[in-house]
Amino acid sequence: MIGRHATLWVWALLAAALVGCQIVAVVSRGRFPGLGTLITRVTVSRVGRGVVVLVWMWLGWHSFAR
Repeated sequence: MIGRHATLWVWALLAAALVGCQIVAVVSRGRFPGLGTLITRVTVSRVGRGVVVLVWMWLGWHSFAR
């Protein structure tokens, strides 16, 4: 059970970091890019789109496989 709790804590910390970065982006009024801007920049190329799909599949598999 300790492994499961540690995993959940790591996911919670990653989610909190993501939300924190998005808040900083909104408050900075364009000085720092937000999540949408970063995803748009990455998905401009075909390789970037492929990487985003693979990361999304990996996250989905590891999040919902249990």
